[in-house]
Amino acid sequence: MAVMQHHAFLILVENSGNTSLSSQGSGEVRISVATLGTLRAAERLVSELVAQGVSQIELSASFGPAGEEALRTVVADSGAERTVSIGRVRFTA
Repeated sequence: MAVMQHHAFLILVENSGNTSLSSQGSGEVRISVATLGTLRAAERLVSELVAQGVSQIELSASFGPAGEEALRTVVADSGAERTVSIGRVRFTA
């Protein structure tokens, strides 16, 4: 039996007031995409995703270094830092 892969893409749109989550799966892969209005909402969602077995989380550039670190802390506090990878989109000039 193959292991299910769960990947999440989080987009921070501060002050939007909206949180939206969409998930789709096919075979052994599940993809979740979320737009979040606050870092606090992102922290809550990451905690839920870790509990659901997410394996990779990609953050939009709008999270910045501080947001990325805050979400890494959520993963570490859950004890999943060895099983959950976190990355952030970075733009260069």
